[in-house]
Amino acid sequence: MLAIGLGEGAALAAAFVWAFSTLIYKRFSHHLSPFELNVNKGIIASSLMVICLVMMQDTQYPQTLHSWGWLVVSGIVGIAIGDSAYFAALRNIGPARTLVIESLAPAMAGVLNILLLGVYLSKTAWLGIAVTTAGVMLAIKPSKSQPVLDKKHYFLGVLFALTAAFCQASGMVLSKGALNNESIGSLWAALIRLGSGTLAVALLVSVLKQHSLSKALTLKGTDGKHWLFMAIFLGTFMGLWLQLLSVNHTDPAIAQTIFATAPLMVMSFGLLRKEPMTKTMLCGGALALFGVFLLLRG
Repeated sequence: MLAIGLGEGAALAAAFVWAFSTLIYKRFSHHLSPFELNVNKGIIASSLMVICLVMMQDTQYPQTLHSWGWLVVSGIVGIAIGDSAYFAALRNIGPARTLVIESLAPAMAGVLNILLLGVYLSKTAWLGIAVTTAGVMLAIKPSKSQPVLDKKHYFLGVLFALTAAFCQASGMVLSKGALNNESIGSLWAALIRLGSGTLAVALLVSVLKQHSLSKALTLKGTDGKHWLFMAIFLGTFMGLWLQLLSVNHTDPAIAQTIFATAPLMVMSFGLLRKEPMTKTMLCGGALALFGVFLLLRG
């Protein structure tokens, strides 16, 4: 019998809204730099979270400096460093290769969960992580048609992608450390994490001459702002809230594995739009879904 609880359900929902929002984000990549987009989406999503907290009269914020520390570090590591490394990987080796390496994040989360929190998964859960990771890597692996890269860009891209995967996994486990320490509302945890990461990126943008903090805040010269707001609402506001809700109710490695199926959902949207799919992609997707089945059983 499948053990689909609140945590697993929230993780599936988070993967879905992230997958949908990425299709919208793509159209704005030529208007804003990755850092500028990161700042803008962080500020808007943080504002939405504050409004929701006021309306809900949620006072379940962290009571100890220890919990604040876990969440702030989680935001800096997972959002500021992790997202920056992810964007750098995309520039150097492209999305296909980056996503393959990002698939290592669930296994990293499992190891960090043991080292930092002393929590061990069952053998069935570890098998599910391995099968899901293999399926995602098979489904999104770069094809022979991918351009050949010079050694410098390839090395840097792989290094950035590994850093992104590690930071993503670390951010989830660090968040779990705070949520284990005391009872904290998932929206409060998401706000502290996002706010910390956004502030760190904004400080970086303000000192880098090739980026504009003013443009990040005003979106000057950017068309279709309502579509960008929709992507931010779904992918950042709802997505991050659902991620923290998931981590609050299940193991970070399990949550991270379910998050890793988001690229498969992007592929599914492409299938609905009658985009070409290879047998390898379909087989990889089926294998990943079987891995999630094993994970939930474990």
